[in-house]
Amino acid sequence: MLVEDLLLQRFKEETTGRNYAKGQRIINNDLVESVEIEDEEDLVAVNGIVISEQLFSKYSTKLEIDIRSRGILSTYCTCPDYEKHEFSKENYCCKHLVATFYKALGDLAKKKEFEEDKNLFSKKKENKILDLILQEETDKEELKIEVYINKNEWSNSILAEFKIGTKSMSSNKLYILKDIEQFLVAYYNRIPIKYSKAFTFDIREQKLSTKDRELIEFIESLKEIEKPIKSFLRNRDTFIDGKSIKIPNYLVRDFFRVIKNHRIYLNEGFFYRAVESEVIFEDVPIDFSLKDSKNNFELSSLNGMPKVLGDRADVFLYGTNIYIPKKDFCYKIKNYLDIFSEGKVIKIDKCEEERVFRKLIPSLKDLTENVVLSKNIMNKTVLEPVKFNFYFDKEGKEATLTLKVKYGSYEFNIFDDCKEKIIYRDIKKEKEVIALIERFSLEEINKKFYFYLGDEYIFSFFKYDVCKLQEYGEVYYSENFKGIKSLGSKGIKGDIKPGRYNYFEFDFKIGDIPSEETREILRAFRENLKFFKLKSGEFLDLEELELKQFLKLLDSVDNGDLEKNCLEINNSRALYIANYIEEKGIRYIKGKKKLNELKSKFKNINKLSFEVPKDLKAELREYQKFGYNWLKTLEHLGLGGILGDEMGLGKTLQAITFILSNKGKKTLIVAPTSLIYNWKEEFNKFAPNLVVEVLNEGKDKREEALRDIESKDVIITTYNLLKRDLEEYKKINFDYCFIDEAQAIKNPDSQNSEAVKEVNSEYKFALTGTPMENSLMELWSIFDFVMPGYLYDRKRFTVRYYKKLNESGEVLNEIHSLIKPFILRRKKKDVIKELPDKIEKMHLVDLGEEQKKVYSIYANNALSIMEKKQDAEEFNKSKIEILSYITKLRQLALDPSVTINDYMGESAKIEALVEILNQGIEEGHKILVFSQFTSVLKNISSRLKEEKISFSYLDGSVSSKKRINMVNEFNEGENSVFLISLKAGGTGLNLTSADIVIHFDPWWNPAVENQATDRAHRMGQKNVVEVIKLIAKGTIEEKVVALQEEKKELISKIIEEGELGAGSTFNTLSEEELMDLFKVDYLG
Repeated sequence: MLVEDLLLQRFKEETTGRNYAKGQRIINNDLVESVEIEDEEDLVAVNGIVISEQLFSKYSTKLEIDIRSRGILSTYCTCPDYEKHEFSKENYCCKHLVATFYKALGDLAKKKEFEEDKNLFSKKKENKILDLILQEETDKEELKIEVYINKNEWSNSILAEFKIGTKSMSSNKLYILKDIEQFLVAYYNRIPIKYSKAFTFDIREQKLSTKDRELIEFIESLKEIEKPIKSFLRNRDTFIDGKSIKIPNYLVRDFFRVIKNHRIYLNEGFFYRAVESEVIFEDVPIDFSLKDSKNNFELSSLNGMPKVLGDRADVFLYGTNIYIPKKDFCYKIKNYLDIFSEGKVIKIDKCEEERVFRKLIPSLKDLTENVVLSKNIMNKTVLEPVKFNFYFDKEGKEATLTLKVKYGSYEFNIFDDCKEKIIYRDIKKEKEVIALIERFSLEEINKKFYFYLGDEYIFSFFKYDVCKLQEYGEVYYSENFKGIKSLGSKGIKGDIKPGRYNYFEFDFKIGDIPSEETREILRAFRENLKFFKLKSGEFLDLEELELKQFLKLLDSVDNGDLEKNCLEINNSRALYIANYIEEKGIRYIKGKKKLNELKSKFKNINKLSFEVPKDLKAELREYQKFGYNWLKTLEHLGLGGILGDEMGLGKTLQAITFILSNKGKKTLIVAPTSLIYNWKEEFNKFAPNLVVEVLNEGKDKREEALRDIESKDVIITTYNLLKRDLEEYKKINFDYCFIDEAQAIKNPDSQNSEAVKEVNSEYKFALTGTPMENSLMELWSIFDFVMPGYLYDRKRFTVRYYKKLNESGEVLNEIHSLIKPFILRRKKKDVIKELPDKIEKMHLVDLGEEQKKVYSIYANNALSIMEKKQDAEEFNKSKIEILSYITKLRQLALDPSVTINDYMGESAKIEALVEILNQGIEEGHKILVFSQFTSVLKNISSRLKEEKISFSYLDGSVSSKKRINMVNEFNEGENSVFLISLKAGGTGLNLTSADIVIHFDPWWNPAVENQATDRAHRMGQKNVVEVIKLIAKGTIEEKVVALQEEKKELISKIIEEGELGAGSTFNTLSEEELMDLFKVDYLG
């Protein structure tokens, strides 16, 4: 058998016909709150929540179906019926389970992932299951039941009888259900009943509509209700008696709800013959007439009063229809039913005129719209709907509200009566409005409402609550009363026009508000106040969209001079305004054309053509040309900026190109001590025509150079020396000032920051790979140098942005909009197509005074010893001795502490290395550091620990197994720095996760140097590898690098440890060349 057949069989076995019908009723009444289906391999679980038919309880249901065995594994429900049968009958299906199962059929069909090979609830199978469960009801003959209502005159109770037949039969052909009890048994047990030769009731072959099944269920429920009653009251009449049922009074409304869609006839006790009736769920449309005569008022019901069905007066017969009104109507009509029980006309003495007009007429109107008044009464009364007028005024310092009602043309205070006419007042509506006003905390005194809670409350009331009053009527304000001033875009005017060089003028007006109040309005806006109270007494709504946008714009350009409603705006700020106006769609500001021209220049930087200087000794890549154009555009617009390219992309070259394009003008470059000679070398290499001087000598020489500033194009100094010589620099007006590694001024309170901001320069630029490392204040400090005031002063920036950064994304978006045009930031991945696989550069390091002194002494001593060699033969015999001198010189250039135990100075190269590592790590790079001296590597590792820089360390003492683990961990992301000795890691390691290689000391053989570089730069490497060679300026390292260029083939075989055997090319160096390695006269 198919799954459907087995499921149906189990449901037939476990589900009575009665429970199935009840389950259908639950479905029809939409009482299945939820169904969830869980399917796992061969088991399907259906979980449901079903609301009880009395709506007081909820029951949890569960069905488990085994796909493999094609049957129901278990059932469960929390209802009392299930608990009663749970242990007496396995897998009992109560009505709630039937409803859950039926509801699940549709949901299962929608589960596309439900596998068809499980043969359960696919779309095709669902239809078959339904057909089987419903026993192919589409092919059965449909029956119908008609209802006949009788009235028991003795008890005023409702009796009902029924006729049944096929749907095609006319009413007079239907058969009376003479024995309702017998019919119920036949229905639920599927037993046929023969009524005549022409008609036999057989539910197996026939079908009943949903409404008929609901009716049968209602009758069955009467049986259930009367069971406990019979056991206590044996002589009590039963609800079901032969062919009729007696409807309990408390179920009359429910009974008529059940039969509302049936054909209904009213029989005995109502009319002389059966009359067809309709159940209507509305208030009874009764009608009244009120007339006045000389001595009386006459109240009559034109069409009579409705008849009560049952004893509860909540179902009525009016005309031939049955009405089920709202409970409120049932309560109101009771008194009228009593009054009219003795006749159709009620006479009321004329002395009750006041009560008739004030009370009776409103009561009638409240009960029905159908009230007919005589002409005399109409002339004395007003029966118009109520309208409300709200009058706001000011009495001294107090704000007041007078509430007036208006009926027709008659208006009066709500607490008074109308003197001219008798008004039918809508008391319910009037009380509703008074209650609303009292909820707003207004206090009524002498027929007026008073505000006692201050300006903030008054503002809040008129912004948010007065609209609720407007739903009831009109709101009026006296001349003395000032409400909220709503400006909108029409009330705000603005005009932007070109001013002096690199400036715009911004004239504006905020409605008719005097300009002297502008400053206070802006202050209130900055303090996030909701409103500002003008001197006129009006409230200015600071949260109104157009005004809020304008004040935000005004706040961004305020330079402290608002009183005249005119501001001067720098080009940098004008660019932000142009973007802001476009973003917000502001139309009330004139003069946007010039702003848009400025904006267009920035948008089309790549289209601007600034010629690259012809005497530049370099071929710029495309992104470098763009950077040069960007710098020139800023200059053209009178602005500064931050070139924030990632390290290795040539920020220095772009800056030199810009400086060269302005040959003849004065440029100051401020850089960390470790970089000043790199700048000098780069100028020598790329712009040799410029006169460049590094000011790194004694104070006298520096001051002398500054006095001779006119003979120089570029001055290069350090942050430290700038601080010392600041008073001299302040006397000079530079055209351009560049600061390198601008993060050196990230602390606005540092001496570095204070010093560079004292420099006089028309244009200022910052170079940094990390414009912001930790705090937003760092960004402000750099901008305070390149464009002072652009991000406001420090205090205002802190209040406006820094403190609000975590409050909303809007703050971050605004900062981004402000700085975006003035920061050019590219990463290697952005321009990778333009870059070679490997970028090599030399980084010159100037030794500190203590290190220079130590190096000079030793070099001069060694040179003196070698000069005493008498002849060439003796010199050649001393090669081993010379080699030891050279090795010691190399170590002194690296770190004197590795050879001098009591050396207390610093290592310039280690400090330069730390700077490079910090910057590289900040930008997310992985870095290899190579040295052939393990003693130096250990000193570097100690220094990195002080800096809290995590690193891996590899020298010859590390085992092969541990070495492999270290390499894998580094490549997988652990640590950002790897310190490697030449002998341990020069070959055989795969460290392709690294993208920066630093050679801490030059290796005389370039081939060995390249082998080390290849640990990172290999086939398949996705990153561009930057190779940095650290060279101690003026030492043996710089001389050997120079020799490498002159004698590459020779130097590739010279003076490498372990190479001094037979055939060594060390002998090919002349005595003069060897002696030159030890000369230090230029170190000073």
